[in-house]
Amino acid sequence: MIPEAHTLIELQHVTRRFMLPQGEVTVIENISFKAMEGEFISIVGPSGAGKSTLLRMMNGLLPPSEGAVLYNGREQRGINLDTAMVFQNFGLLPWLTVSQNIELGLEARSKDVVYRRSQVNRYITKVGLEGYEEAYPRELSGGMKQRVGLARALAVEPSLLLMDEPFSSLDVLTSINLRNELLDIWSDRENVVNTMIMVTHNIEEAIELSDRILILSNRPGKIAGELRIDLPRPRRKRDPLFSEYVDRVFSLLA
Repeated sequence: MIPEAHTLIELQHVTRRFMLPQGEVTVIENISFKAMEGEFISIVGPSGAGKSTLLRMMNGLLPPSEGAVLYNGREQRGINLDTAMVFQNFGLLPWLTVSQNIELGLEARSKDVVYRRSQVNRYITKVGLEGYEEAYPRELSGGMKQRVGLARALAVEPSLLLMDEPFSSLDVLTSINLRNELLDIWSDRENVVNTMIMVTHNIEEAIELSDRILILSNRPGKIAGELRIDLPRPRRKRDPLFSEYVDRVFSLLA
């Protein structure tokens, strides 16, 4: 277990409301938690519990209606460039090649061309996309598209990687392979990226990957429970202790 030496991001009594045609709706209410540097945290909960909204507040895409998001001890205002997002629907621009899609975030951060190309080549290799540099998204499978999305997020070398159901659109075997590769990246302490927060509906996926799981209640989303996963890696689904954790998460969701 990573020693709790440094809080990377902290949510303090965060509430988020949206104004809809039928009136104001509270999606998230009074959520507080800390993510320590080096942790892998999963967030699970029913549909509509505000899981994706929570990620967007951590990224700075959405401000909280109440409360505060602190990053490295300072209140976060606007987009946090120390974070990067991986989306469920890949989020690739169809008119750009694999290399150009990966380079996009670096270009937005005004990095010079030599550095951008070096990072693109590095992370194409890391996620196994060699030979597809000039391919367009329409020519790629779902798994390869998500590899591009992952490489794009990793290439900016964020301190915090945020993932919104990154494996839910993939077939079972592709999902397993990408989860294993993600764990390899996370556990390699030579990488800048060693803190990850993932939203998922898949409880077994959360237990397989995470140090800690946060369980949200139905809307408005509140923290209904928190579970630390004390299992050695690699984790086996047939392990009776793994099944016990699955049951505990289900009971907290219920």
